[in-house]
Formats: sequence, structure tokens, C-alpha cells
Amino acid sequence: MIGILFATEMEAKPFLDRGEPEGVVTVVSGMGMEAARLATEGLIEKHDCTSIINAGVCGALSNRLERGAVYRVSMVSTENLKAAVKVGVGFGLKRLVTVDEPVFQQERKNKLSKYGELVDMEGYAVARVCEEHDIPCIMIKGVTDFGDASGKADIKKHIDPVSETVAEAVAGIVDGASCLVTHEKAGRSDATRQDASSTLIGKLHSFTKIEHTVFSLPLLFAGAWLGAGGVPSVKSLLLITLVGLGARTFGMAINRIMDKNIDAGNPRTKNRELPSGKLSLVQGYAVALAGIAVYFVGCALLGETVLRLSLVPLIPLSMYSLLKRFTPLCHYGIGVCLAAAPLGAFVAVTNSLAFTPEVLLLAIFTFCWISGFDIIYALMDIDFDRANKIRSIPASIGPRGAQWVAAITHLISFAALVLLWMSVGGALSFAALLVSAGAFGAAYLPFIPVHVRFFPISAVAGIAGALVVLLGS
Repeated sequence: MIGILFATEMEAKPFLDRGEPEGVVTVVSGMGMEAARLATEGLIEKHDCTSIINAGVCGALSNRLERGAVYRVSMVSTENLKAAVKVGVGFGLKRLVTVDEPVFQQERKNKLSKYGELVDMEGYAVARVCEEHDIPCIMIKGVTDFGDASGKADIKKHIDPVSETVAEAVAGIVDGASCLVTHEKAGRSDATRQDASSTLIGKLHSFTKIEHTVFSLPLLFAGAWLGAGGVPSVKSLLLITLVGLGARTFGMAINRIMDKNIDAGNPRTKNRELPSGKLSLVQGYAVALAGIAVYFVGCALLGETVLRLSLVPLIPLSMYSLLKRFTPLCHYGIGVCLAAAPLGAFVAVTNSLAFTPEVLLLAIFTFCWISGFDIIYALMDIDFDRANKIRSIPASIGPRGAQWVAAITHLISFAALVLLWMSVGGALSFAALLVSAGAFGAAYLPFIPVHVRFFPISAVAGIAGALVVLLGS
């Protein structure tokens, strides 16, 4: 079933006059994000919609756009830029900013135009609900006005013809998306009889987010490189990879288990596997046990010294998620966890705790790199954290102060990386240093959504930092 959502009767009328196609439910939500949120939830939960189209008119924040033109949206954010949601990929798509009050002031328009080309009052709420339910969302917006002093008159004058154009665009999308419509109960039962193991694998993948191991593997390799004084043996690298994978799986699972109740109350995280019931607590613990088993096997194969020290990294991995209950410095807990990665890899190839200045600089870089980005990531939850007494730096000192703390932390990280480059040298290593510097800078560009700054921009900064070592002369 396809759900189509318009904000007003005037916007919906041209589409409804055509006759509602089979397999489509159309609703008029009313204006504003809360109304749109409730209507979208209703389409998904009451009407079993498996895809949503949010259609209607909007204002243009750029005079280069055409009045009457209809655009698809690639990303939608709120006016205060606390968060953003991607809803489309492709050329020619526009960014949408959702506001609480209409934009008819040139100064406000100029400010918002830095973050998007279109403006409406509902899109973000629709996109966020779709993201939480993991269903596709298409946004079709037709331009009636340019967000200036004549905006009110322009909307009244142009809403009817623009809505006609939007209706044509929506009808074309519905016709082309017939394969997305769930036709009959028999069809739905066929879909639900998919292989149960593949469904579980998908849930486990989402639960563990193994692809985020990209945060730690290059740093593990860099620590091993420094320990070996060059390229370590293939066996060592494979075992280090095994240990890193096991440690991250264990840490991620324990973090999600301990935060299950907090995640359940947060609109951004309530659809995660444990709070939503997609995975049971028993399954969560099973993932953690599997991770720790892989970890210990890898440690044992790396030698007696590594095995004897193997409990040390597990302490911060097990405890860092509890810190947010007690201290706003909790972000530095994850820094400790990741800083152990290059140090552990160094021990794995040297069987020694005699750390060199280079590997200590790499550990400092790692500690400050991820800690700073974790502070930025927490900007998305500042209101929830304050309301629920979750301690974080953004909740304690506000977004501006938090970004200053993150910036100072990142300056220390980059200073350590510069000193590391001065030790290892090399033109390619210097190029990696510049890439890392660019990524650190991008973390503070206000038009980049917070979740994009955390991933992939933070990953770029970290991988480039590791390459300073791996590409050194």
C-alpha cells in the first residue's frame, strides 16, 4: 500500500479529483510538523503503508528556481539544523528545510538558503517517521512563492495551478511504482514467508553495524605497522582484524543492551532492534557472547602476552555506555575504547608494553578524534538528554559550548597527528594529513547535518589519520 500525504485540501484536491488509484491511501494532515507526524504514523500503522509520498506546495529559498516547477527532495532538515534525513539520491534533487512558521521575511530566507533550496512546514516530520519505520519516502514539492514579502499573495495566486502540476507528478510516480503496492493478503503472506534466517541476519547486521568497524581497523593496522617497523605479517594482520571485529561486536551489543530503556524513550532511537522488539534481549546477549568469543580466540592465537592483557580493553568496552548516567564527560569513554586499538595492535606484534612515542601519539590522536566527534553526535539528542537527565556535554553547556569543546579536542587530535607525521614523513603521508584536516574542518560546517558529520565525515578523518602512518616513508 502506498500512502500519500498532503498538508491541505487545496493541495490534495487536484490529485483526488483524478480518482484515488488502487493500492493508494491519501490523507490530508493539516499544517505543521506534529500534524504531519501523526498522519504519517496513521498511514503506516493503520493502513499498513509500505511507502510514503509527501506531496504539496512549498516556498523557494533560491531565486534560481522556477515558480510552478516541481522538485524531488534529496534531504530534509529542521530550521534549527539539529538533524536531517535523506529521502532521495540523484541529480537535480533539492534540499528541503522544514520550519514552524511560514517564511515571508528576506532576512530569514537568506539565512535558511544556506541550508536548502526549498522550505515547507511538514516534510521533516514525515521523513523522520519513515526513517524510524525503515520505509521509503518520496517528497514532491511544487514552488508557489519565494519566501519574501509577497509570499502570502503568491501562495493564494499560484496554489491551484501548482497543485495541478504536483498532482500530475504524483500520479506518474504512483503509476511507475505499482510494484511497490502490496495488493492482497495472499501477496502479503507470501512476502512474510521469506526465509527466516535471512531476516534474522538483516536484523543482526543492523544491530551490530559491522560496517562501522571502518572506524577502528585502519587504526589497528597503523598500530601494528608502528610495532613491526613496517608491514607486519599477513597472519598478524588477520588475527588483529579478528580481534578488532570481536571487540567491536561485543562493545556494540553491550552498549545497546545497557541503553535499551533509554533508546526506547528517544524518538531517534526507539526503532532500534532491542527497544522495538525486533530482537530479544536473549539474542542481544548472544551477539555479545559471540563477539567476546571471537575476541578471545584471536587474542589466544596472537600469543600469551596478548591473552594475558586481553581483559584490559574489555573494561572500558563494558562500562563506557554507563558514563552518560553520571558525567557529561561520557564522550571520552568511547575515546578510551578506540585509543586502545592501536596500542593493542602494537602489543600484538611486539609482545611488549614498551610503547614508542609514535604509537602514543597515534593513541592520543585516536582518543581525541572520536571523543570530539561523539560530542558533535550528541547534538542530535540535546533536548531528549536534558528532559531525561542524560548527561552529555551538549546537554550541560548547550550546542555552542559543546562545539567549542569538540573543536579544542580535535585541535589536540590534529596536533598529535602533525607530530606523528613529522616522525614518519613522506609526501603521501602529508596528503593524508591534509585530508584529515579537511574532514576535521567539515565537522563544523553548519549546513552539513550532524549525522553526516559523525558518519562518514568522522570516518574520513580517522582513516586519513591512520594513513599518515601507513603511507609514511
